[in-house]
Amino acid sequence: MPKSIAVAGKGGTGKTTIAALLITQLVLAKRGPVLAIDADPDSNLGDLLGVEPEQSIGDLREEVLDAMKKLPPGMTKANYVEAGLHQIIEEADGFDLITMGRGEGAGCYCALNNMIRKFSDDLTPSYNWVVMDNEAGLEHLSRRTTRNIDALLVVVSDNPLSLRSAEKIQAITDDLDTRIRRKYIVTNMIPDAKMETFKRRLEPFRIPHLIDIPYDSNLEEVIFQGELLKNLNGSPIMKTIQTIIETVGGEDANS
Repeated sequence: MPKSIAVAGKGGTGKTTIAALLITQLVLAKRGPVLAIDADPDSNLGDLLGVEPEQSIGDLREEVLDAMKKLPPGMTKANYVEAGLHQIIEEADGFDLITMGRGEGAGCYCALNNMIRKFSDDLTPSYNWVVMDNEAGLEHLSRRTTRNIDALLVVVSDNPLSLRSAEKIQAITDDLDTRIRRKYIVTNMIPDAKMETFKRRLEPFRIPHLIDIPYDSNLEEVIFQGELLKNLNGSPIMKTIQTIIETVGGEDANS
């Protein structure tokens, strides 16, 4: 089975960038193939990875509900969903991307979510790693539309609101412990002068602090110029990202 990482946190903490860096480093280190899942409704992961998704699972859900009464002869709803899911996989160099898209509307999605989960369970063994960018509410994990994960990274910044979001994520995941093997807090770009104070604020959490990702001007410039993250190959920030991969993957981190 593949190793899997889910990244969550308040918007603005850099969680999507961290997810994209994890995917990029796995590809650069030839750890792939990697399945990238964008489960944040903002759907920005593809932008950082240089991939523009044409359709999301949210789009497919609505299409299926509209098409249920006019499916082609001989095609079941399950066949229709599976065909659509294969079409929304965006293939790139070393990784594939699936975009979850917008949340559910007013219709009944239980049967569709079961089909999506089965598709995900059948698909993921084809990959060595799965990396998922989540919203803070962890909708797709709590609704069980995605698979179990090896490690949840909760990203926090020096914004106090990010700590409140982390507390909510901790509470949500208390009910999902059978689905999440390990949880870690990852601090992102905490100024040196604030680090000791910030570590004290982390003490009440039941989630251990894994690592701090320092500010990196090269990363900022690459993103500003719209360049691919692989241009950071060998940079200090990618070495930090590799540490996360090794922690999650253990002896299998190089497979």
